[in-house]
Amino acid sequence: MGLISDSVRSKEYAKAYLIYGVESYLRRYWKNELKRVLVNEGDTLNYSYFEGKDISDSEVLAQLSTMPFMAEHRVVIVENSGWFAVSGSGDDESKGSVKTDTLTDAVKNIQDDVIVIFVEEKPDKRSKLFKAVSSVGIAEEFGEQSEESIARWLINQARAAGFQMTPATAMYLVSEAGKDMSLLENEFKKLSAYCMGRDSITTADIDEVCTHQINNKIFDMISAIAAHRSREALDLYNDLVLLREAPFHILALLVRQYDQMLKIKDGLDRGYSSRIIEEKTGIKDWLVRKTSDLCRRISMDEIKYSLKACADTDGDIKSGNIIDSLGVEMLIMDLSGAGRRD
Repeated sequence: MGLISDSVRSKEYAKAYLIYGVESYLRRYWKNELKRVLVNEGDTLNYSYFEGKDISDSEVLAQLSTMPFMAEHRVVIVENSGWFAVSGSGDDESKGSVKTDTLTDAVKNIQDDVIVIFVEEKPDKRSKLFKAVSSVGIAEEFGEQSEESIARWLINQARAAGFQMTPATAMYLVSEAGKDMSLLENEFKKLSAYCMGRDSITTADIDEVCTHQINNKIFDMISAIAAHRSREALDLYNDLVLLREAPFHILALLVRQYDQMLKIKDGLDRGYSSRIIEEKTGIKDWLVRKTSDLCRRISMDEIKYSLKACADTDGDIKSGNIIDSLGVEMLIMDLSGAGRRD
């Protein structure tokens, strides 16, 4: 059990929380769980949500200093603000209009009936704001989970949905679909719908619904991109959309594939065998062998560029600069060379 889990279970709530780490599913889950237990349904007077790097610090500060109205708590959630950064000189760096020292003081002196919840992917632990939250509340990291812990989570998800899933089946789904819990959540929803009316989920169901068809299309899409066949790559993307894969989910799968390619390419360049690459990276031997030929046809710089372009597209979609479908289409055109940014 983690610190936030203990806080929710015991109903002993901190004045400030920082939920952070690379596992987006767990960040989202615990943000929503804290909101569920702290905010009465439909109460818009005592709940405020701020998101993005253009948040007004003055508005946040005003909410932190306002007493709740006919409620036990006022709850303020601040997500992806970028306020937990530190400059290269080691001093706290202001982001946008935020006055870091003022906000830090507000967190340190927050009143008992106000709770602030920060959600960030990669805060700097040296920042004054990180230290302030840690001193008065709870800062908990949710990093990449082990295959075993994710398999246990999947078994619990299946049980809650009325299905049986063996540990071997859960591990198979993880090995096929990866460890991104947000992606696995989506895969499990499809499995649940497919297996409705039955009492168990099997590896055959996983093969039929989740992994091979989609992963093969992602692999073929990247092969087409590497060969600068933009039309073929877009056709494969549209095939995935017809299979009801969300564009943002497809983007996450592209990131996962390119990340695996980066590790495999590095291993190949070092002269490692597929077995050694599996030992060092955790990528299954059969997948290393399947991907090796593609990795030999694409440069390390190209893979790194692709990962950065995916990250840029992810940021543009999350910030609302572009809708997800258009963003992924433009990304595919870019990576295949049709609209390449140099």
